[in-house]
Amino acid sequence: MELKVVIAGGGTGGHLFPGIAVAQEFQSSLAAAVTFLTTPKAVTGQILERYGFPWEVIASRALKGQGMWGRVRTLCGLPGSVCEAKARLRALAPHLVLGMGGYASGPVGVAAYLSKIPLVLHEQNVIPGVANRWLAKVADRVFLSFPDTFSYFPRDLALWTGNPIRPDFFAAVPERPAAPFTVLIMGGSQGAHHLNLAALAALPLLADIKEQLSFLHITGEQDRQEVAGGYEQAGFAGEVAAFTPEVPAWMGRAHLVVCRAGASTLAELTALGRAAVLVPFPFAANNHQEFNARFLAAAGAAELILNKDFTGKVLAGKIRHLISRPDTLKAMETASRSLARPDAAKEIVRGCKELLKMQGCNTHPA
Repeated sequence: MELKVVIAGGGTGGHLFPGIAVAQEFQSSLAAAVTFLTTPKAVTGQILERYGFPWEVIASRALKGQGMWGRVRTLCGLPGSVCEAKARLRALAPHLVLGMGGYASGPVGVAAYLSKIPLVLHEQNVIPGVANRWLAKVADRVFLSFPDTFSYFPRDLALWTGNPIRPDFFAAVPERPAAPFTVLIMGGSQGAHHLNLAALAALPLLADIKEQLSFLHITGEQDRQEVAGGYEQAGFAGEVAAFTPEVPAWMGRAHLVVCRAGASTLAELTALGRAAVLVPFPFAANNHQEFNARFLAAAGAAELILNKDFTGKVLAGKIRHLISRPDTLKAMETASRSLARPDAAKEIVRGCKELLKMQGCNTHPA
């Protein structure tokens, strides 16, 4: 019997890419047929097609970050989205639904419960999102990226697995040269204007050690030209891209990563054992990025700087401190590596297999 799995989520890469990692593991270990139910965003479909997964769109809207009337429209549209999701599940006939968070997973999770299909969830952040908080009341199992999240879910349902990372991430990581000291600055797929400006302001303050430094910088489209010009004018070695699919290779080359604190980024940092300066996005839902960052900072794997406090002077000071104290950098890298959960996708699939076995479903490949 071919195992059929539906993965619901998307809306952001932070929800989509961990789902792809789990889907790949379902395919490789159980020869499962995996279909994604996701948002109408064009980029989502493009990414899924690149990885060869079938996908269908579920009409859904974000609840967080909306004004009053936006929330009203979202709630009024929810029954229709659930009915649509039920129809899709009836046609796909999955043995299991995995909700990865994000606003597409809400109606699909409710539809799975109403259709009596086993429902499991994965929560990427320390502070759970709205969809997963609601769905946990009817879910059969909840997988967590951070142990600090246990308090939000029934303990007998929750399992700490970590956040799944795609196998191709590891395949693209090169050996790191000992010198120059390389700093990777990235603000997520859209870049981060505040981080970009701080980096440019830091350059004059590092001029006396410029020969020891190299920068890799993912700017987002808006700031690419200005940032590239800034490195050139200041005489620093720097590779600048608006966006790059080479994030694994760039992170592999870095001695220090300066970035936001999305869950997928932190999973990748710890998998490679990289030290970081984390500047959480201040407008993330439930301020979850700050809580994510605090987990790494408490373990000694990263330094946490709030967005309002992050300046060129502060960044230059952190770079000087770490380049002159290799033992401190090494301790941060060791702490980072100790938090890694590189087998998260395998653990999630193993947990799903155990659940299905308890419910009498044969998960052996046909």
